[in-house]
Amino acid sequence: MVVTGVAGGGGYRGAVTRRFTRTTEDFDCLVCGAAVRGDGYTNHCPRCLWSRHVDVAPGDRAATCGGLMRPVAVEVRAHDTMLTHVCERCGHRRRNRTSPADDQEALPRLAAEAANAALAGGIEEAAVGARKRRRRGGGGPARGAGGG
Repeated sequence: MVVTGVAGGGGYRGAVTRRFTRTTEDFDCLVCGAAVRGDGYTNHCPRCLWSRHVDVAPGDRAATCGGLMRPVAVEVRAHDTMLTHVCERCGHRRRNRTSPADDQEALPRLAAEAANAALAGGIEEAAVGARKRRRRGGGGPARGAGGG
């Protein structure tokens, strides 16, 4: 499915074309172990909010990285709420919409953690530190977590 639209504001000019492949998959979260029932739009665990770096374009499953994607920020907008994930293996950053199935206590907890991280030295530094720990083999959740 190809979705084409005109983006208003946000730094985009003219028509924006996004390729989206709806891929319905169930998965077990590799961070918290939750059994997640996918609906074709599911890109993260609704319990712990972690994801995996599996897509180049949404739904295509073409990324070769496969790293864990840590939820690092929550953005509340007029009509939806966005999560920002950062891949702990390669540093790729992606924003995704939340789902009504997401743990409604986990979202404000993540927002508070992101604010505390920003105040204590920044989200970027925290993500870089997590990647360094992973390369050294220390700390963090089990490899291959989250899904979607």
